[in-house]
Amino acid sequence: MRLDWHCVAFTRTVGWEARDTQVDRLTDYDGLVRWSLERGLLSREDAEAVGAEAREKPEQALAALEDARTLRLVLYRVLSAVGVGGTAEPTGLEELNAYLRRYVPCRRLVESGSGIGWTWDLDPSRLDDLLGPVVWSAAELLTSPEAARLRLCAADDCGWLFIDGSRNRSRRWCDMSDCGNRAKVRRFRRRQREAGG
Repeated sequence: MRLDWHCVAFTRTVGWEARDTQVDRLTDYDGLVRWSLERGLLSREDAEAVGAEAREKPEQALAALEDARTLRLVLYRVLSAVGVGGTAEPTGLEELNAYLRRYVPCRRLVESGSGIGWTWDLDPSRLDDLLGPVVWSAAELLTSPEAARLRLCAADDCGWLFIDGSRNRSRRWCDMSDCGNRAKVRRFRRRQREAGG
């Protein structure tokens, strides 16, 4: 079972609820490059090439950043609908399909030490090519058995998506040490008040 999906991680580059006060990790194009590098979607060499291209073409970098933010919203709408046990709205799927049509040509087969596999043929002059692996990840997730394990954090003030890797599929929080712990503390305090009052 795969628990770490690029598309889910990409939705976490912004807070979706009040608790997060909309902290956005994608404040500029360099933020998108850093995120892609951290996720292993870019080599350091490719990140430097794309960054240099972005500095030479700031308007294109800004357009690619806005496209990334739009994609993030589309992913969140589609994945969160599935994550709460529903189905994605047709317009959301069509928007995701439009991204897929744009980036599938960037995929190619390569020979590696362990056989033939997929890679990304990212063009540094196309500053939006960074989104291809994220879009592909969403398509893979939505068509995989893990889609049934996609969840939306149960905390009222969170909104993050996660893959429920628990055996009985009962996980409710994106992170037990954060949202889960806060929920436990609230329940404990409520019981203390009720017992005392």
